[in-house]
Amino acid sequence: MKPVVLIAAIAFLAAQAQAHAIDIQTIDVRYQDGLYRVQFVAELAATPDAVGRVLKDYAKYPALDARIEESHLIASPAGAPAGAPARLYTRLKGCLNRLMCRSMVRIEILQERPGDLIATAIPELSDVKKSVTHTQWQGSPKGTRVSYSLTLDPKFWVPAFFGRRAMIDTMRDGTVNMFTSVERVARRLPTADAQR
Repeated sequence: MKPVVLIAAIAFLAAQAQAHAIDIQTIDVRYQDGLYRVQFVAELAATPDAVGRVLKDYAKYPALDARIEESHLIASPAGAPAGAPARLYTRLKGCLNRLMCRSMVRIEILQERPGDLIATAIPELSDVKKSVTHTQWQGSPKGTRVSYSLTLDPKFWVPAFFGRRAMIDTMRDGTVNMFTSVERVARRLPTADAQR
């Protein structure tokens, strides 16, 4: 293959990949006031309906995020009123610079509304003192605008010297990878019109 043709082919493939890549507008991960905080906004090249279906398919979360080992809905406790919010069990594995790894369990109460999902951990059943995740999605000219925030206070000790920086890096990478996967899976789903 001639060098000019090879360069043109590489440029074409790079442009194609870029045309379908997640467009990150904001990614801010920090440790502040004793809490890890994530603020993330991105444009995904997929329909809002497809993005919503992916985000609410809890059993498939491990395919979206390598940190998630297991995820599924669990039954509400005995005596819970009919229509009580769903509960989500998630077991995550996290490593800080490959030096310190551990699993973390979260049991969260889910609040689902169109274009909106809030997951709030139940501290007495989880390995966190606090964890609130809020994801919103709506149509945009590029497909879907997603806003994601997480506030987290783990029950386990994270060393301040190197651990916090590693935790921030892990959370940043994990968030970007997760929403890149959401976009990839959502793009492959049949549209709502095609399902009728």
